[in-house]
Amino acid sequence: MKKVLQRIREIFSTLSLTVLLTLNLFFIVFLMMAIVTLIVYFGVDHGFLFADGHVTVGGGLVIMYSACILVAISMVVMIRLVIIKPIKMTMDAMDTLARGDFSVRVDIESEKYLPHEIKDFAKSFNKAAEELSGTEILRKDFINNFSHEFKTPIVSISGFADLLLDVELPPEDQKEYLTIIRDESRRLADLATNILTLSRIESQAILTDKEPVRIDEQIRQSVLVTGQKWRDKDLDFKVDLAEAECLGSPSLLKEVWLNILDNAAKFSPEGGVIGVTLHQKGGRLIAAVTDQGPGMDEKTASHIFEQFYQGDTSHTTQGNGLGLAMVKKIVELHEGVISVDTAPGKGSCFSVELGG
Repeated sequence: MKKVLQRIREIFSTLSLTVLLTLNLFFIVFLMMAIVTLIVYFGVDHGFLFADGHVTVGGGLVIMYSACILVAISMVVMIRLVIIKPIKMTMDAMDTLARGDFSVRVDIESEKYLPHEIKDFAKSFNKAAEELSGTEILRKDFINNFSHEFKTPIVSISGFADLLLDVELPPEDQKEYLTIIRDESRRLADLATNILTLSRIESQAILTDKEPVRIDEQIRQSVLVTGQKWRDKDLDFKVDLAEAECLGSPSLLKEVWLNILDNAAKFSPEGGVIGVTLHQKGGRLIAAVTDQGPGMDEKTASHIFEQFYQGDTSHTTQGNGLGLAMVKKIVELHEGVISVDTAPGKGSCFSVELGG
């Protein structure tokens, strides 16, 4: 019996709202006719429906009122169970969501006889609530990380400026403190620039400045810039670039190569080797940057393209966690894909695939 009921529930859950309402109406009409037939049968048998071969007034009223009451009760029950109850359940969940509780979900498993339109609507609501919950977590993380990234250089600049003003320092100490102030000022400037750039590209749905771009030349120039910036680490760049051209935004694509190469140089050990390759495959351009850095575990790699996320939670390395988030958005605007292949102690390889 349980298996039969379970099968009936499964069948009902696959029915559309139109079919379900039609079946309910058919059942109501069938039941009404059956009951009216019984009333007529017993009425005739006991002689209160017919008199002298004609239907009596009382008998006609009994039949009419019985049918009306039955239809009304059946319609109320059907509409209540099939339409009103699930809609009320969803409205309550929406009110809870509007009050800021993003953990709310519509329980569709406990309702066995819902039409699939109602179930699909509830699933869409649950998915939206889940996305909003994730967005809220990201918003809180953004505020916390932004506060840290913005406050730390300001505190450093203020502290070392006070030392320069209040203490008689040897020239070498003055130079060291001024260097720190300069570096922290640049860090603030980079943070502001990255936030503005990220905000600008996130508001873009399409690229308006597309033109043919020599990707190999862009990467070659970016390698030169990166090598000069990190020349104190004595890095060696192994470059293998096939001539390749892509339709896109020159300024935005340049940000991609600069950020990826800068990250590779930042995490590479002194005297390390950075591999840079560019080739074409199946009409697509594939650029890869490989470093000999510490690499990342699976959890860190899964979050590396999120805003303000840094695998180094101690914040001892330079950076603000915006570069790779910006790179991912730029690559997606160019209908491309960025991925990372990494493991602890084995370095990282960032690959960018673009249309030719």
